[in-house]
Amino acid sequence: MTVEDNLAKLAEALQGVNHSATINSKYKYGRLMTLIGQLTGFPSETIYASQVSKPDNLDVRFGQSKDARRAAISVAVILDGKFSNAVIAAAQRFSEEYGRTLVLLVQKHDGENESWRPRLGLASTGDGKSLKVLQELREQLGDFEIRETQAQLFNVVGFSPDAIGRALEGDASLPVVLSAVTETHRGLSEVESAVVRRRREAVEQLQVLAATPGTTETDLQRAIGDKYWLFGGRYVGIAPRRKFTFLDEYDIPLLCADGSLHIVELKGPCIPGLVKEHRRHYIVGKDVHEAVAQTVNYLRALDDQRASLQVELSEELDFEVDLRRVRSSVVIGHPTHVQLIHGAPSRLQIDQAIRSYNSHLSRIEVLTYKDLLDAAERTLVFEEELTEG
Repeated sequence: MTVEDNLAKLAEALQGVNHSATINSKYKYGRLMTLIGQLTGFPSETIYASQVSKPDNLDVRFGQSKDARRAAISVAVILDGKFSNAVIAAAQRFSEEYGRTLVLLVQKHDGENESWRPRLGLASTGDGKSLKVLQELREQLGDFEIRETQAQLFNVVGFSPDAIGRALEGDASLPVVLSAVTETHRGLSEVESAVVRRRREAVEQLQVLAATPGTTETDLQRAIGDKYWLFGGRYVGIAPRRKFTFLDEYDIPLLCADGSLHIVELKGPCIPGLVKEHRRHYIVGKDVHEAVAQTVNYLRALDDQRASLQVELSEELDFEVDLRRVRSSVVIGHPTHVQLIHGAPSRLQIDQAIRSYNSHLSRIEVLTYKDLLDAAERTLVFEEELTEG
């Protein structure tokens, strides 16, 4: 079909329309929306048309109703004599602020004859799909100017990246959006920076919680949740089950990059006797000994039952994990809460006592919540520097 044929259909779709009538755009411009949908290949319900009589009401026309906000293509119907530089400026500002695709359709009277023609199309820079639609529309309705706008979506009052994140959370389109964002270098960098920022916030909250008197093991286990990255870069996730052997259930069974298992045993942070004085030296307290002994039993049971467990996990649950010589960490106590009869030992004295104890252990490491969270914080600082660099 020729450009002249399509323009004739356009004039026919708008013939007899009372543009001043205060009725729903669907009924006023329904035929126009259907025609634009046919020309662009978009469903007519994703096209929204409304009359723009002055620059100031453009935002209202295309931002007030739910249909207007959800439109893939917005069509501004402009009567003869109303098309001006002020209208163009308002349309460009609207497209920039809301990242919307907009077509300015202008009426022209020539005696008794009335015609309609697009005069301007606006779409965000980088929105290849919308720009392609405008180019196709230009081929079918005759030449008109197409401008690429720099979308300033996050500057709109009441609209922020966090709001977008909350809106997309759980939405089926989220993977598509993330894929599109991370295809560009800047998009990937921004996503990485956002992940680092969120993780640093989580570490800060855990630092406060661990240093707060009265915090329990349950409180911290709930707060740590599925944040396996707290324990370092060698881990890729948490096992889908916490119970492997007949008698034991683990707090956090970490999956290592090499396919093996690493058990984390959490104890409470508020342990005044984390270390104690013994013959003018500091040694770890009974709580540490008991936690390590508990973990030794976990490892012994895994060693004893490894062969049958490997078969069961692989054949019955389709879960592949290497249980040979599993390792473990015990996270216990916090220097802030250590208090002895003769006062509190220094951080250095606590660290030395635990380090000396660890040097005689095999497959088990003891660390405080302070150790764990400080290490996580240092890792995130390094990642943030790499991202910004």
